[in-house]
Amino acid sequence: MRHPRSLAVAAVLACTATLAGCHQSSEAGGKAGDDLTLAVPIPMSSFDPARLNTGSGLLYWQAVYDTLVRLDAQRRPVPGLATSFKYSDHQTELTLDLRSGVTFSDGTAFDAQAAKANIDRFRKTDGPNKAMAASIERVDAAGAGRLVLHLSEPDPALLSNLASALGAMVSPRALAAGTVAQKPVGTGPYLYDAAGSRAGTTSYTRNKTFWDAKDFPFGHLKIVALTDPNTILNGLKAGQIDAAPIRPAQLKSLKARGMSSATFSTGWKGLVLADRAGKTLPALGKVQVRQAINLALDRDLFSSTIVPGGAQKTDQIFASGTGAYDASLTGMYPRNVAKAKTLMAQAGYPHGFSVTMPDLTAFAGTPALNTAIDQELGAIGIKVSWKKVPAQQILESMQRGEYPMFFTALSSKTPWEDIQASVLPGAAWNPFHSSDPELAGLVRTAQRAAPGAAQDAAFKAVNRWLVDNAWYAPVMAPLETWASAPGLRIGAQSQGSPPDLVRFQRSAR
Repeated sequence: MRHPRSLAVAAVLACTATLAGCHQSSEAGGKAGDDLTLAVPIPMSSFDPARLNTGSGLLYWQAVYDTLVRLDAQRRPVPGLATSFKYSDHQTELTLDLRSGVTFSDGTAFDAQAAKANIDRFRKTDGPNKAMAASIERVDAAGAGRLVLHLSEPDPALLSNLASALGAMVSPRALAAGTVAQKPVGTGPYLYDAAGSRAGTTSYTRNKTFWDAKDFPFGHLKIVALTDPNTILNGLKAGQIDAAPIRPAQLKSLKARGMSSATFSTGWKGLVLADRAGKTLPALGKVQVRQAINLALDRDLFSSTIVPGGAQKTDQIFASGTGAYDASLTGMYPRNVAKAKTLMAQAGYPHGFSVTMPDLTAFAGTPALNTAIDQELGAIGIKVSWKKVPAQQILESMQRGEYPMFFTALSSKTPWEDIQASVLPGAAWNPFHSSDPELAGLVRTAQRAAPGAAQDAAFKAVNRWLVDNAWYAPVMAPLETWASAPGLRIGAQSQGSPPDLVRFQRSAR
């Protein structure tokens, strides 16, 4: 089945412009042919590895880039462009043996020199993912097929990061040309189709020289950026979309049409109280204010009403089942407006303060989120002004420190990955570069502890400090449910991520 260039709108829905160019199955809601169309909540931003979106936007770049390492459904590292990898006894040297006979889509050979060029550039390039390479002191190409990473200290997340943006391999010629952000040249399963792409729709064609074609069975791929849940629902029913994240309440009607579903644990949603030193909003420099914000939030409302059936309430950023998760912290901040007001007064803000936050209505699919935050923070005198930000700019605006606090959704993966992403002074989601000597000591202990019980205890100590000092105000740990058309299955996915591209496979109808 081929993609038509335009839609018969009446056959689909009162369609948004974003869906223009999507295919229509031969039967409504049915998967057929050689095409795969996926919907995600954010638009394509950049193909530059230093700026890749490793959350909801990972499908865009997984289509064109392969990584040195991959992760299986249990988040264990498995071979990718590296066929094997081994640490030295002191965990400060990682040797990777590279796959031979692989070429980039511009014909350049993939080898150790190409991998070294990528990682060296990544280390030197500012961007939200730079912390992934913080432990790497030196990169050596030990022959054409062997890469050695020398570390300043052990890095428990290094292999996971080599399965993410740090390990995404780009042709050295494209890196040298400086065009990689818009013109990706990788070794991945697909080639970016610039001519077939338009605002809100990113198109790809099969890379016929890809070394692992059996795991990527579709000849054409389209990824559309959609946030409205009704548009997504109607697109799935009409066969315009093959798979997409949906609301739990939509599942029954889709299953009645023969569609299947897969549910993943992704992370947490809540407020990042980012300006912990009070640089731009002095009130947030007071721990009592941050604690008061936590006490003002009604986690039962968020988890049961705003996201019904799709979330559990939480007070911590680490996922249940990981070594950092501490069940004793559950319920640390039950809603208590009177106590919150007392803390605000003790901090010197008895009448509250005003704050501007980015409006996430488009991402949440409903204004109910804003309304709940307005009411709950308003109860302790905090007045929120919501600023409209273009979808393609919203993530970077938060990461640049334009907002002292903001509501967002962040992944929860392994404890050290979460610390690298959100806690370290250089972390992408620590936009004000917050630091504390006590926290730094706890982090160092966890980083250097032997894997197992000792490291888990050290991670729990980090977690307790973060909760006690209210660096965040998590409200829920959402589950993400994807629906897929008949003939398409979504395989099991590792903790903390939306489904990888390799998880989308054909199945019996």
